[in-house]
Amino acid sequence: MKKNPYRYRELISELNDLVSNGDLLPNDEIQVLRDVSGYRDDYRPIIEWYYCREDMADIADELLETLEDLDGRATFRHADPEEIADMLQYVIDTPDLSTMKVSEVLRELWEHGTGKKLR
Repeated sequence: MKKNPYRYRELISELNDLVSNGDLLPNDEIQVLRDVSGYRDDYRPIIEWYYCREDMADIADELLETLEDLDGRATFRHADPEEIADMLQYVIDTPDLSTMKVSEVLRELWEHGTGKKLR
């Protein structure tokens, strides 16, 4: 059996933690990015996820607020470079994102990551 090269365990753990903390619910919708090259049998693995569009817009607004200094000019002085990079990557990925429920994403990650079907 070909070993899955994708970071499914990490994605599962991340989503499970957010569900456990109540930050996400199983029926909440999130956006997923799939590998365009595919894996096998035309399956396109999930390689990244983002919050729903509305939540990402809120995150972007918060990020923009932190970029403004007292004079209202944009500055990177007070911003976290990783947050900026994440938001820029989201903008790049946006055209290729699809929407799924958290429970569906977790099921897919589990089944394709382990090769075991959930009941």
